Amino acid sequence: MTRILPVIWTLALLAAVASAMLVVQQAQKVRQLHVQLEAARQKQDEALIMHSRLLLERGALAAYSSVEQTATTKLAMNFPETAERISR
Repeated sequence: MTRILPVIWTLALLAAVASAMLVVQQAQKVRQLHVQLEAARQKQDEALIMHSRLLLERGALAAYSSVEQTATTKLAMNFPETAERISR
C-alpha cells in the first residue's frame, strides 16, 4: 500500500500538469481567434463605410442637375429648340 501511494501522487501530479498545459494551449487559441474576430469586424466596418460612401455618390450622380451637366459636357447633348408632340 505504501508503494502505491507515491505512484498515485505522481500520476495525479502529471495529470494536473498535463491539464494545465491544455488550459494554456486553449487560452492561446482563444486569444488568436479573438484577434481574428476583431480584424474581421474592422474589415466589415470599413466595407460598410465604403458602401455608404458609394450609395451617397450614386445618389449625387443620379441627381437631375448632375445628369444634365454630364449630358451637355461629356456627351454634347442639348435640349431641342422646339418639341413636337406625336399622337397616334
